[in-house]
Amino acid sequence: MAVQVNVVIAIDGVLKRPDSDAITPAGLLLYQGLAETHVVHLVDEPDSFNSSKALAEHWLTRNGFTKHIRLIKPQMSDRYGLLGGLQALRPDLHVDLVVVAAPHQASDLLAAGYTTVLFSHPRYSRPQWKPDYRGEPREWDDLVAEIEAQDQHYAQDARRTAGPL
Repeated sequence: MAVQVNVVIAIDGVLKRPDSDAITPAGLLLYQGLAETHVVHLVDEPDSFNSSKALAEHWLTRNGFTKHIRLIKPQMSDRYGLLGGLQALRPDLHVDLVVVAAPHQASDLLAAGYTTVLFSHPRYSRPQWKPDYRGEPREWDDLVAEIEAQDQHYAQDARRTAGPL
């Protein structure tokens, strides 16, 4: 029998693209796999597009994220909001694993003693999460924009649904 562990997954950047309300397919697979055998808690940024817990829960339900135990909405919106949210959980609740998409959050969590997984996907990364980010446009951003434009063209291509190829 598998041991159940408490897993905390960040919504922004792992389950949801940070630039829209679209889900990340790899994040959905990760969520479903972990929720099958473990206790999953989700954490949402306080200043995200889901400004309230009710809106966040609605987005989660609408997109098929229904196997988690609770949604954590930290009060602070600064760099340490997630860490504060985890520390505010029940004292007897041991968090075994935290999955985040922001490298600075992973660093803070590791320094605080949490086992951490950094979810990295080039299409869903914010430019400021990249180690070489300097605050100005980079060639990488142009590539990401082109990939997103191609994805949009592909999704709108009527030939995809016209019948067998």
